[in-house]
Amino acid sequence: MATRNEEKQSLAADTDILLCEENAAFKVCLRLQHDGMECVADFSFKEPAAKAAPADSDAGGCGAEETGAGEPDSRWGLCPVELIRLLNQAGVVQTIDYEAVYELCAAIELGQKLAPVVIARGIPAYKGTDGWFELQVKTGKEGASFVEDEKGSVNFKQLNTFSEIEPGQKLGIVHPPTAGIPGMTAHGLPIPAESGQPFELQAGEGVVLKYNGRVAFADKSGRALLEKKTLAVVDQWVISGDVDLSVGNIDFHGYVEVKGDVLDDFNIVAKKGIKVHGHVGACLLESDSSIELVSMAGKGSGKIVCRGDLKAKFLNHVEIVSFGHIQVANEIRNCLVKSTGRIMVEKGAIIGGRCIALEGIQAKTLGSNSALRTDLTAGVYFPDADRFEYLRERQMNINQQLRKLTEGISQLHVTLTKNTTYAETARKRLHILNDHLAKLEEEKARLSSEIAASRPQEFNSRNPKINVQGQLLEGVLLTLGNCCEEIKIARSGPVSIIENTRDGGLRFLPMSPMALLADEIEQSLWEEEETAEEPPA
Repeated sequence: MATRNEEKQSLAADTDILLCEENAAFKVCLRLQHDGMECVADFSFKEPAAKAAPADSDAGGCGAEETGAGEPDSRWGLCPVELIRLLNQAGVVQTIDYEAVYELCAAIELGQKLAPVVIARGIPAYKGTDGWFELQVKTGKEGASFVEDEKGSVNFKQLNTFSEIEPGQKLGIVHPPTAGIPGMTAHGLPIPAESGQPFELQAGEGVVLKYNGRVAFADKSGRALLEKKTLAVVDQWVISGDVDLSVGNIDFHGYVEVKGDVLDDFNIVAKKGIKVHGHVGACLLESDSSIELVSMAGKGSGKIVCRGDLKAKFLNHVEIVSFGHIQVANEIRNCLVKSTGRIMVEKGAIIGGRCIALEGIQAKTLGSNSALRTDLTAGVYFPDADRFEYLRERQMNINQQLRKLTEGISQLHVTLTKNTTYAETARKRLHILNDHLAKLEEEKARLSSEIAASRPQEFNSRNPKINVQGQLLEGVLLTLGNCCEEIKIARSGPVSIIENTRDGGLRFLPMSPMALLADEIEQSLWEEEETAEEPPA
């Protein structure tokens, strides 16, 4: 058995032991655990054979006396005051768990055998909050945000998943970290607290940091992207799948690229261009730049509006308005196509519908074997043509209304002279019709003035010329300059068709490149004819 000196040496070697106190009845040791955050009391009664008078105890009058049954007497316990004194003696003052102290002493008083009990707890240190970035715009990761209109309806194709960023718009604020809250060990030693880490925001493309890097602003339009700690504004949106209910309608200031298809009734409006790797249904594609797609089946309601070039493989039942060139690989079928550039279908056909191009039309085949009406016009600037057509139609409509109003006014005059019963009603009605007549006469005069003053715009690139590489089939209506002629008998190419400005009708010539203008060809033919007519010297 270890001697008392050996036990004291063992206690001195254990650095976690704060204090040990014993008497004839019990032994109590105070030690630290969990890196000094808890102070534990180990209490044990002495053997029943050890009988000693209370006066010999070092416990200050809180001793234990053996009962006749061989168990320690509760009167020889450890009182709370004595235990707190021992804690203070060991240097534990501010972290005492008084409830645990009283429960321990009560259990001792009942003579219970106890496991080590935590009677003092340190206060942990708390790290400060890390700095963070408050994003004030939507990047698309927040999910859909549906908006009710004035009637309380919600368009589920308008997801509003991200914010349209404008130059100079504030994107977000960097919040600084906070200081930590210090703690202390159970023994009363201070525990320093770690401050939070600052948020190091990196300015990516289209982003400027101001006010010591605390506020982020956009310096171009687009949509915001926050990847890790880099904030950027990009003018490109790549959709990995289809444009459907998960994406909704798209209205974007930048460039949109769709890896999948565009389903019916889902529109895309993108200012800097559109590219669709798949097929497009009956919807709207509109851009201030170029548009590229595989095919589009518009079903009579699909529309493409681009102020750049259009490239596709197949177009069917689509209305197309392009302020650039249109290049189709395979076929244009039953479409209304308007272009301020060229319409080129080098490997396929233009079948049905109507095509208008300022700089000429070229295809392998024009028309179909079934003589489907195919209307082709080259050398016409369609915005002017559309405006003139609207003016003429409106003028005809006004003339019809004027005729009907004049007849109605004449009948009212007859009613006033023959029947005085309804004279007052007829006069009121006559007043209304005369006012409407005056407004129509005023609009008619304004339309007549505009028609008289309007002149088609002149373009150096104007080219009333149609190239056919393969076949020109029956049922094709060609409009070149002042000549409009329907093909009654199919012809084989390659052939270039221009207007015969001298004798009328059309000229069918060996095919020449579209870059060679019809006016240049016509001028060359005139010179050849004049040379041939001159008598020999």
